[in-house]
Amino acid sequence: MLNPFPALQYPKFKLAILALLTLNAVIYAFVDTWTSTVDALAWLILLMMYELETNSNNLPISATIMQSVRYGLIVMISLVFISYLQDSEWLDVVNSLLWFGLIAMLELEVHKPALVTRYGQLFWLLTVATFIGLIMLAGIWLWQGAWLDGYDAALWIVAFGLIEVDILNFLKRKTPNN
Repeated sequence: MLNPFPALQYPKFKLAILALLTLNAVIYAFVDTWTSTVDALAWLILLMMYELETNSNNLPISATIMQSVRYGLIVMISLVFISYLQDSEWLDVVNSLLWFGLIAMLELEVHKPALVTRYGQLFWLLTVATFIGLIMLAGIWLWQGAWLDGYDAALWIVAFGLIEVDILNFLKRKTPNN
């Protein structure tokens, strides 16, 4: 496949995205709620853990510890979700549900690759639909003037789309032979 960004060095690009996400979490700590800050930090750590698991042959800690920490982060994110429900923050609720769906698909891809291969077309459609939903939410937040939430949503879409899912390859429509 032709690289549309030939001058872009992928590892430096990943570091830049991670730096922006870290800055994003710091901004939430200063200008938003504790819940939003915990949410941003938990997702950031989860993204870094997925990156470590998928792109490192020599992990500094055992796979069991990585899995335990990942599950702990998912519990934390679930508690934040419950907080959003209790506070009737409906855009955050829908956003969380879409991200839960994306994480579930990533977990399936990592731990049940045969299942993903067997249902590749459905998997592809669900992922595309999830990203469309996330893009729509980012647009709604920007339209409402919630600039930090809109920026946060857009940044996470870019982060997962380019770092974790490799969206440029993924968007090629899957056929039974792919």
